[in-house]
Amino acid sequence: MMKKVFVIGLILILTISGCSKEPVKNNEEKVTKVETKQVVEAFGTVKSTDVKTITIDFLTVVSKINVVEGQKVSKGDVLVSLNSQNYLTQIRNKELDIKTLQIELAGLNRDYETKRSSLEKGDDPEIMRYINDHKHARVLLSKALEDLKARESLYAAGALSLKELNEYQQTVNDKEKAVSDAVFSEENTRKKIQQELDQLRTSIDQKSLQVTSKELELEAMQEKMNKSYIKGNEIIADVPNGVVTDLGCTQGDIIIDPEKKLLSILNKDSVLIEANVAEEFIKDVKIGAEVTISPDADKSRTYNGKVLFIAEKAVLKNNETTIPVRISIENPDDFLLPEFNVVVKISFDSTKVDAKE
Repeated sequence: MMKKVFVIGLILILTISGCSKEPVKNNEEKVTKVETKQVVEAFGTVKSTDVKTITIDFLTVVSKINVVEGQKVSKGDVLVSLNSQNYLTQIRNKELDIKTLQIELAGLNRDYETKRSSLEKGDDPEIMRYINDHKHARVLLSKALEDLKARESLYAAGALSLKELNEYQQTVNDKEKAVSDAVFSEENTRKKIQQELDQLRTSIDQKSLQVTSKELELEAMQEKMNKSYIKGNEIIADVPNGVVTDLGCTQGDIIIDPEKKLLSILNKDSVLIEANVAEEFIKDVKIGAEVTISPDADKSRTYNGKVLFIAEKAVLKNNETTIPVRISIENPDDFLLPEFNVVVKISFDSTKVDAKE
């Protein structure tokens, strides 16, 4: 019996020895790098990148509010009705002032051109009178000089006394003075007209400045109403897909403060996600990384996006340090509203080393 046990034991030992025999190992091992997709999760909020603040910088009265906070509006919808009659009256009065000044300016220009032309051509009635006086005086002087010469001959012949000669000499002197007076009067009249022209030119320049100033004032007044969201006495939506927010006026308000915000319009067609990534995961977030977006309002909905921006500064809030990132929304729809809370999953590649013998 003992022999049988020994034989069996020997057989078992030989069998185990045979099974334990190892093949020759190859010292070279094959190393494989495996790329695996992973995600970084973060919380975020839907934000509109196009928020238009509606302000009025002219005197007006809010006559009616046609929308409520959070209401969806389309382009052309009337948001607020205004009563701007006082301001429109100011504009009309300014236009009348300009027309009056322009009429006055046109009259000054006509007067200036008339006087300038008459001065250059010498056909001013007063100038022509003195020119004619001058010509007539020259004729009389010429005749008087001839008579004086004849009288001097008579005096030399003893046919005329010295007293008579001197008396006629005085007549010649008077004729010469008449010529000088006519010349002086003509020159003085020309100077007077030139002074009037200078005064007219000054008045024209001043009036032109007044017209320009009033026109600039009118343009500024009209420009205040020349806004994409103002149509006559109404404030309208100027985006095709907007949401009313920050409604800050009530019926009967008198708007006199240009910095007073009446309301804001969020453009729903221009939205993105603002998310905060924990600092320990920011190393895995890259610009252009693909993102899956899930709104808290409906977890069954998902949207696609990409990382657009990573802040260069961390933010500490509630004892947690995060880095703000912005994410595009590539397939937005009407369900995804501004200020919705979302969960974002930012994809990144992780390299795993797999060693094989």
